[in-house]
Amino acid sequence: MVSHYFESLPVPPLENLSTEYILQEIIDHIGKLADDFPHTKLNLFRKQLWDIRNRNVEPKTHLRGLLRVLEDTHTFKHAFEELEPSLQAQIRAFMDDEKDVKEEEIMGMGKVKGEFYIPPSPAVKHHFKEMVKETVREKAHEKKLRLVQSKVMKKIQEAKEEIEREIVEEVGGHIEMIQKVEDHVGEFWGKHGGQLGALLKSSDVASLTSKLDASMLGSGQSPRIWEDERGTRIMEVHKNAPFHNWGNSVKNTPLYTFVPTTVLGLSNLVKWAKVEGYRVRCSGYRHSWSNTFSQDKQILVSMLNLESVEKIPDVMSITEEKGDVDLNGDGVVDVNELKTIELAPKIEGLSLTRDEEGKMFCRVGAAVTNEQFRRWAVGHGKWALPVDVILVEVTAGGVNGPICHGAGRRHQTVSDYVRAIEYIDANGIQRTITKPSHLRAAAGCFGLLGIVTHITLLLSPMSYAVLRPTKPDIALAIPPLSPTDIPIALRKSWTPAQYVDALREFEEKANHDYYSEWFWFTRSQQAWVNTWNETLDPAGAVEYPSPFDTFVQWVQGWVGSVLTRSEVFGLLPGRWQACILSTFGMVALPPFEFNEFEQKKTVEYKTALPNGLHFRRGIQNMRVRDLEFQIPIPCLPNGTPDYTIVRRAWWDIINLCYRDSETPMRLTLELRIMGDSNLIMAPQRGNRWGTASIEILSVPDAVRDEEWLPFCQEVVDLWAGYRGRMSVGGEEELLNVRPHWAKEWEGVSIRGRGAREYLREVGYKEEVEEFRRVLGEIGEEQGWGLGDLKGRFSNELWDYLVFEGVEIARGEGEVVVVQNVKGVEGKETKIRGIEGTKINSSGESIDYLAFEKEGKGKGKEQEQERGIKVDEAKIIEAKEISSGVKEVKELKEMKSSSSSSSAVPGKVTGIPGIDHTRGVFPIKFGR
Repeated sequence: MVSHYFESLPVPPLENLSTEYILQEIIDHIGKLADDFPHTKLNLFRKQLWDIRNRNVEPKTHLRGLLRVLEDTHTFKHAFEELEPSLQAQIRAFMDDEKDVKEEEIMGMGKVKGEFYIPPSPAVKHHFKEMVKETVREKAHEKKLRLVQSKVMKKIQEAKEEIEREIVEEVGGHIEMIQKVEDHVGEFWGKHGGQLGALLKSSDVASLTSKLDASMLGSGQSPRIWEDERGTRIMEVHKNAPFHNWGNSVKNTPLYTFVPTTVLGLSNLVKWAKVEGYRVRCSGYRHSWSNTFSQDKQILVSMLNLESVEKIPDVMSITEEKGDVDLNGDGVVDVNELKTIELAPKIEGLSLTRDEEGKMFCRVGAAVTNEQFRRWAVGHGKWALPVDVILVEVTAGGVNGPICHGAGRRHQTVSDYVRAIEYIDANGIQRTITKPSHLRAAAGCFGLLGIVTHITLLLSPMSYAVLRPTKPDIALAIPPLSPTDIPIALRKSWTPAQYVDALREFEEKANHDYYSEWFWFTRSQQAWVNTWNETLDPAGAVEYPSPFDTFVQWVQGWVGSVLTRSEVFGLLPGRWQACILSTFGMVALPPFEFNEFEQKKTVEYKTALPNGLHFRRGIQNMRVRDLEFQIPIPCLPNGTPDYTIVRRAWWDIINLCYRDSETPMRLTLELRIMGDSNLIMAPQRGNRWGTASIEILSVPDAVRDEEWLPFCQEVVDLWAGYRGRMSVGGEEELLNVRPHWAKEWEGVSIRGRGAREYLREVGYKEEVEEFRRVLGEIGEEQGWGLGDLKGRFSNELWDYLVFEGVEIARGEGEVVVVQNVKGVEGKETKIRGIEGTKINSSGESIDYLAFEKEGKGKGKEQEQERGIKVDEAKIIEAKEISSGVKEVKELKEMKSSSSSSSAVPGKVTGIPGIDHTRGVFPIKFGR
C-alpha cells in the first residue's frame, strides 16, 4: 500500500517516465518518511540514488551503502541475526572496507582461507531443531513415549540404567537409546543430539518434562522404509510437513515427505505406496512455479534435505562441499546414490553414435545440484554439458523433468542431451531406458513415468566461454520495427545507419553466437546484452566469478531480499520500486562503468564453459515471479529466421510497461534465443527456425496478485496473437506459442481458453496423444499401463492434461505381505494405521493402538488378532543393537504382556527388515 505522503504526488507524464526523472522524484520526496522510519537512513539512501543518477557509482561501494541504509531496520536485524557469527563478521568487515583493500582478510574469516565459507544457514539451524522433534516422533510414537514420560517422572530418582532399560523396552529392541539417535540422522544431528542425551541423564524432572512436550510427541507414526539390504538404514521421513515451492505459488501438505539416499529405498517406497494407494511426486529445489508437485495427503519425495530447500538465504553455491556421512552408526560412510557422478557408465544398449564420436557419457544422480556438477566439471577439466540453466540451486532431476533450457540457437533443451533415464516404475522396479524413440517421452516426462534416479547426459570436451557483456542503449540492443515503437521516455536521436548496424549485429548474435541473451531492467535506458562464443584454448582462463565476487553477488541477492521485504519499500509507489530495482540491477552487472553515448565500453572474461553458463550466483536469495513463453521464430522466403516477431515481442512488453506510470513488471524482461527440441512435450518442438524464449519477472514483495496476474494476461494476449510462416512458401498462421512448463501459466487464458484447456485441446493436442502412446509402449514392455502411472505418479494437473479418461489401475498383482497382512499389489489394500494396525480374516481393520488408549485390547479384539494370517512369519530372536542396551525380553514375556499391540519379534518371508517388536512399519519388499 502506497504511503499517504505520496498519494498526492502528480502522476508524471509518460514522456517523463525515464530513470533520471524517477530517481530525482524519489530523491525529492522520500525524505517525508524520515520521521516514521528513523531506523532507515534515508539521507544516505538519497545520496546513493544521486550518485546513480550522476553515473558516479561503483558496485561494491554501492552495496556497502545499501547495507548501511538498512542495517538499523527491523527487517535487516532479523535477517542478520539469523546468519552465523562468521558470516556476520564477513559482512561487517566488507561494510567497513571503504578502500576496498581487505578482500583477503574478509575471505580469511571463513573456515577455509581463500575460499568463501558460510556456516549453516538459518534453514539448517531451524532444521536441527525440527530433526530433534522429528526423530523423537520417529523413534517413539506418542502413546509409548507418554508411558515412558510417566515412568521417568515416577522413577527419576532411580539409576540411569533403569531409565535406559524402560525406554528401550517401551520403544523396541530395534531402536537404540535416544542418546544414540544422532547416529541415525546424519552428521548435522551430531551437533544437537547431545542435548537430548543430557536431558535423559539429568536428575531434574522439570527439565526433562519441559522438553518432552506435545510438539515433540507428535500425533502419529510414520512408515519405516528400508534403504539398504541389511535392514539398518531407514529413509528419513516427515509427517504432515507443509510444502511450499520457491516462488511461494504452490502450497500443500503431503501426508509424508521422504528424503531418500538409495535406489533400493525408492523402490521400497513405491512398493509401499502401491499397497497403500498413495501417489508419489518428487521435488528438488522447488523452482517450478506451476502446480507440478505433490498434493495434500499424498507422498512427496524431496531429493534434497529439507533444510536446503525450505528457506532462504541459501549457501550451497558458496559453501564447502560436504561428503557423505555415517547415517546409522555402523562406522560405514553411507554414499548417497542419488548424488553420484560417473563418467563412461556401463549401461546396456548405450553407445556413442557416429555423430557423437569424441564426446562422453556421464551418469548423474537426480539429486546432484547444478553447483555440484559445475564444481565437478570445472575441477575435472575435460568434459562439460554444452547447455544449462543459469541457476546453480537446482537438481539434475529438477532441470530434466519440466524440460528446462539454456540459450543459443544451435542448442536444444537440456533434456535433449539425455541418453539414458533410470527410474523406479509403478511396480517399484528399477528400469533403464536408452531407446531413442522412447527417450522422446522419457527424457522429459514431468515425473509421470516414475521416480527418476539417474540421468545419463552426453557431454562435450571442455571449452571456454569468452564473455563480453555490454550495456547498449535499449534502442540499439534489439532495434524496434520502427523508431516510433520506442516509448517517448526512451527515445534518443539515433540515425538510420545506426539502426541498420544495430539490427545486423543483433541478428548475427541471434543466429550464430554460442550463447545469446538480452535483459531489460524496467524503465532502464540501457539493456544488458550477454552473448558470447566459446574457444578450446584455455590460455588466460580465470575463475569467474572469483571467490570474492561470488561473495559479493551472494550479499547482493541477500540484501535485495531484505530491501524488498522492508516496510519502507512496501510504501513506495510502483514506479519508484521499479526504478530502484532496475538501477540496482544494472549497477551490479558488468561492465560496471556506465557507457558513454557512443556505446563503446566493453569488458572480457575467459572462463571454463560451466562458469559461463552459471555466470550469476546468489539468485536463490531473492524470490521472484516469472511468466515465460516459447515463441516459434518464423522464416523468411529465403529460408532463414525471421526475427521480426522476436523484435515485436520484445518491444510490445516495453511499451506495455509505459502504458501508465505504475507497472507490475518491476524487475526485468529477459530474452534467450535457442533452437528446437526432439522431445514430444517440449514447447520448443517443431520450431525449426529457432525459439524466442521470453519472460517477465517481478518481485513477490513488490507486487500483489491483483496487479501481477492481469498484467501477465495482457502479455499473453500480445504474444498469443502473433502470426508467421513456419515453412518456405507456406501460409501465414497463428504461431504455436506455448509456456515453459515450470513457470507461471496456470492463471492465464490463451486465445480465449483457460491455459490448461488450451494446452490439452490445442497447444499439445497431438503431442498428448503421442506422449500417451509412447508411455504405453514402454509400459507394455515393462508390465504396467497408463492407469498405473495415473494412480502412482500423477497429480490433479497431470490428470487433466495427460490422463483424462484413463482409469486408475485396479488389476491383480503379486501377493506381498505387510506386517502379517496379505495384500495384492494393484488393489486397494489400505493399511492407514501403519503402526499397530491389523486386518482380521474378514478384512476388517482393527487399530489396536486405539484400543490400548481406551484401556481395551483384550477379549474380542484378541480373538480377532488370532485370526490374522501369520503362517508366513517365523519367529526369530531380536538381535542386540548396541552395547549398553539390554536384550529384548523373551518371546514368552512379550506374549503375556497386557498390551494387545505388542507383536512378536520376527521377519516376514520375502520382506526382511520388518521388526514386530517395535510396532513399526519398516518395509523392504522382496520379489
